[in-house]
Amino acid sequence: MLNFILIANPENRRVGFLQEAIAHFNLPPATVVDYADLIAGKQTFEQFNTPNTIIRFDSPEKNFDVDKAIIAEGSKEIFSTSSHQYISAEAATKLEFDKGLILYPRQWYLGWRYLLQKWETQLSPLLTNGELMNHPQDIAVMFDKPACHERFSHHNIPVPRSLGKIHNYEHLREQMQMQGIERVFVKLSHGSAASGVVAYRANSRFESAITTVERVRENGQTLLYNSRKIRHYTHHEEIADIINILTAEGVQVEEWLPKAHLQECGFDVRVVVINGEAQHIVVRLGKSPMTNLHLGNERGNTEEFLAKLGVENWEIMKRTCEQAAALFPNSLYCGVDLLILPDWKTHAILEINAFGDLLPGILWNGMDTYTSEVKAILERTTETQKTQRFL
Repeated sequence: MLNFILIANPENRRVGFLQEAIAHFNLPPATVVDYADLIAGKQTFEQFNTPNTIIRFDSPEKNFDVDKAIIAEGSKEIFSTSSHQYISAEAATKLEFDKGLILYPRQWYLGWRYLLQKWETQLSPLLTNGELMNHPQDIAVMFDKPACHERFSHHNIPVPRSLGKIHNYEHLREQMQMQGIERVFVKLSHGSAASGVVAYRANSRFESAITTVERVRENGQTLLYNSRKIRHYTHHEEIADIINILTAEGVQVEEWLPKAHLQECGFDVRVVVINGEAQHIVVRLGKSPMTNLHLGNERGNTEEFLAKLGVENWEIMKRTCEQAAALFPNSLYCGVDLLILPDWKTHAILEINAFGDLLPGILWNGMDTYTSEVKAILERTTETQKTQRFL
């Protein structure tokens, strides 16, 4: 009998989806380990050193106390003299909630990476009795957009052209001019859910920035907020200010490629790869350059998409998604964002997401993503047991 251990924020709806999937196979419910307790040292992994243990890390999203704790851990990995925003561990724990405010993204990531490395070390001696659904090391890299882009490029996975490391607004303009690019996406290196993403256009006559970022001036300083309302900036001072703040935290800047259209909208596709196989897909129709569904965008018609794309093209694109996922061999699943250009043949991988399997209502072979993941674990465990008996 398998014993699932889920590291998560207990209030997150992802927990319920996994528990339903486990119950589908008449397995005992997962033991939920609260991120807050794990970070604070109130919980440890030693108690789970039992046979047939399956450990899954889920997203630490949407919990401000957990975010503060992660930022506090990041103070050990960052210096106050760096270009990134810095806050001491003590001050981080006293931060007050301000909805949407983008807080210390680089320090948050360094704290997250530090914790993942620590947990990996703690888990290593225990894994003779079980396995990980997703590996801490893989998760850390998937949260690092420049590192992912470099890995994909090195393995000939098609990706948008990168402009390299960009230091500030003026450097961005220089590189765009030197490389002959008028449209780019500026993305926080460690952002998620379109946080800190700017679709930027510039030439000798004009510039504009379409973004999820709301720029607020308060007491002589600029604050950046995540917003579901897409904003369009055209004033040089505002654009330069936003980009300078983002680049100080670290960004991935890529050529802004044109999208194919479906239902009169540009779109991209979220593809969930489970156990090496591209399975669940969602076509995300873009009312703006950002296609994230939480921004008010809609799901496209999958049947219409596949019919227009054609079987041969889809098989090629699925293989690309599977090859991208295969570069993270210690993780059972991931979400891959696929861009298809207007010729409906050329394609590129935009991002890979460690927790990109939250697709409520999307089925593949009659199963949602969580059920398919549990099924894959069961099949893998059965195969391992057969091999061990044979040996």
